[in-house]
Amino acid sequence: MEKRKPEILSPVGHYEGLSAVIKAGADAIYMGVGKINQRALKTHFDIKDVAEIRKITQDAGVKQYIVLNSIVFEDDLNYINETLHQLKEIGVDAVIGWDMAVLSKSIELGIETHLSTMASVSNSQAAKFYEKLGIKRIVPAREVKLDGLLDIKKKTNLEIEIFIHGAMCMAVSGRCFLSHDVFEKSGNRGECYQVCRHEYDVKIVSKNTGTEFLLGSDYVLSARDLVTINFVDKLIWADSWKIEGRNKNADYAYIVTKAYREARDRILNGEWNKKGWKDLLDMLERVYHREWDSGFYFGKGFFGLNKSIAREQKLYVGEVVKFYPKISVAEVKIIDNPIKIGDTIHIIGKKTGVLRQTVKSMEINKKSIDIAERGVTVGLKTDDKVRVGDKVYLMKEIETADKNINSHENLGV
Repeated sequence: MEKRKPEILSPVGHYEGLSAVIKAGADAIYMGVGKINQRALKTHFDIKDVAEIRKITQDAGVKQYIVLNSIVFEDDLNYINETLHQLKEIGVDAVIGWDMAVLSKSIELGIETHLSTMASVSNSQAAKFYEKLGIKRIVPAREVKLDGLLDIKKKTNLEIEIFIHGAMCMAVSGRCFLSHDVFEKSGNRGECYQVCRHEYDVKIVSKNTGTEFLLGSDYVLSARDLVTINFVDKLIWADSWKIEGRNKNADYAYIVTKAYREARDRILNGEWNKKGWKDLLDMLERVYHREWDSGFYFGKGFFGLNKSIAREQKLYVGEVVKFYPKISVAEVKIIDNPIKIGDTIHIIGKKTGVLRQTVKSMEINKKSIDIAERGVTVGLKTDDKVRVGDKVYLMKEIETADKNINSHENLGV
């Protein structure tokens, strides 16, 4: 399979994340709008936001895809038609959907249309059906192995978008009814309460005696998180590398985008064999994640009995109250955790995105200090422009056991 330059496609669920992934090197972003998307429960974007973000992405040379990929009922049709007409007028780069009401109308309006993984395309014949409809790109079912993905690519003229990082679902292609059963909120309508991520006590009851045995508590339904950084060179044939995580914070979106952008650049520049991936894994382990898994690329994904882990803890420090652009100094009010020279901090804001830097220089009343305690306002030298109201966080190293990534080196890849 020929070597391509896969698009780095990053998730956006808020303006901080938008600025963060653009800064990190995303080629395209995907976002929801309104109620017909699989993250509708936490989607805060309306059609005005889509228009505003369109201008931001155009200025940055980044594509904007809109996700309309949950189940569409009869009384949603007018909403879908109105939304698609608005998206056409705004000029978004593509719509991602799977319900035929969305697909047919989007294609009719001349909007580039991508097929969501919710459609569960698992073979080339199914892919060709959608290709004839006018679909340009598909996101195959998560359960398709690498060989199957390559077959679909070879046998069609479709662009193929694949997931490379992020949370996986315990249900087949995300078709889960747990939230509906427990909370009467359907995950298939974008209202997933992530019941599978809850901790459960597993109980066995003897039919003969009625004796109950409590086996203990664990996350027995929760899937591990997908990571491909250690074999992403084998995915260079794809048209788009998709990062999961529209509900994640700006730190997550920034670091994951940055890591896979660097990985792609190393592969295309012939530096992959020399530089490798372990420093990039170190980046990925610093943000929130569950235990790692390679998904279905080489077999079945591993589910259950995993925990949430990260290499760093984010502690609130304070906020920027003034910024002096000529000397790149921010006045920061220390509200909670103190910071000292040598600390790693994140400065996060709607337009700033994420600025990750080491604390190199601080002053109070023109006198250098080593530690800024709670309650003071300190002058902090910054590596880039920040803005009034930006939040400052201390990134504190967490001692963790060795990760299970090494087991993926033995997958025969």
